[in-house]
Amino acid sequence: MVDRAGKAAALRQFAHQAGVTLDRTVAIGDGANDVDMLSIAGLGVAFNAKPVVQEAAHAAVNVPFLDAILYLLGISREDVEAADAEHGITTPHPTVP
Repeated sequence: MVDRAGKAAALRQFAHQAGVTLDRTVAIGDGANDVDMLSIAGLGVAFNAKPVVQEAAHAAVNVPFLDAILYLLGISREDVEAADAEHGITTPHPTVP
């Protein structure tokens, strides 16, 4: 288990290792222990999170599909399908629970 400060430190370390600044990172979380990480990321996304987390994040996604976040990044379903097809993968259609 990683605590709130540890998640923020891990994002900083990831950015450093990847050679990018924090403003070029994306973090996704759903709990209070994600708040620090979400607030330091270039784009902090609360995913089906409690209100306190949504308030701390830059954006919130409240649908049961994690790939909805790709849309926030400017990646369309067509882009995903094309990338999958290049690797011989057929993208499954989402099912609504």
